[in-house]
Amino acid sequence: MSNKHPIDLKQLEKYFQLHHQEDNFLDNVLEFIPEDEFEVANSWLLKRYIEEGNQPPPDRQEKILALLPMVTHWEARLHLLQILPKIPIAKAKAAETRIFLLQLVTEKNKFIRAWAYNGLYHLQACHPVYKKEVIELLNSVYLEEAPAVRSRIRNILGKNEWQT
Repeated sequence: MSNKHPIDLKQLEKYFQLHHQEDNFLDNVLEFIPEDEFEVANSWLLKRYIEEGNQPPPDRQEKILALLPMVTHWEARLHLLQILPKIPIAKAKAAETRIFLLQLVTEKNKFIRAWAYNGLYHLQACHPVYKKEVIELLNSVYLEEAPAVRSRIRNILGKNEWQT
């Protein structure tokens, strides 16, 4: 499936239903996410797999985190950002994840920015050392952001008592 053509969700859902319980499903999906031609479809399958309640083992969780900077298509990146809250961020990966998410909040794509802020919220939930920084960032950008991004930030701030 080329990134130039929209993915066929019906076909992907059919594939998912037929194969998601196979032992090698997760490994196959993760293997092909970095392939430009397949990254959107496979990141969607990964998202669907995790949303179904499957929890990847720690080594696969690390691989998912490592894939985030590797994907190039915005939809693939969005899929990975949307599942980030379901994946614990190991202490060893926290600093590099923080740096990458801070880069993403400057993206032109408002959906990527919104979910990067959400990723930062998840990072501070896993590692409270980042809480003050994330709260300050969210509060400082709120009024400057696009309405869709402000909505995501409002949802994030509403999860906690941090509002200013």
